[in-house]
Amino acid sequence: MTVLDPDQMLTPAMIRAARGLLGLDQVKAAELAGLSQRTISKLEAEDELSSKDVRRRNALKAIRSGFEQAGIEFIFPSDESGQGVRMKLAAKK
Repeated sequence: MTVLDPDQMLTPAMIRAARGLLGLDQVKAAELAGLSQRTISKLEAEDELSSKDVRRRNALKAIRSGFEQAGIEFIFPSDESGQGVRMKLAAKK
């Protein structure tokens, strides 16, 4: 299970970008994360996400886990770069 580090919080833009890379609408993204479409919609519409609420933390963990299992890699801000989202490399055969 993904640990929710405050320095590695998903942002609304990261959620939207990951959905775009996977070609998912909000309904399919919600199914992938085991959440409702309304939850995805509300999180994407926010300016900034807070992890203070337990339900929100659980929703963000579910989204991150579902997207990572589907092949997304989240890139969190560091001294060298800003946030981002990309596809993982396919496993070599």
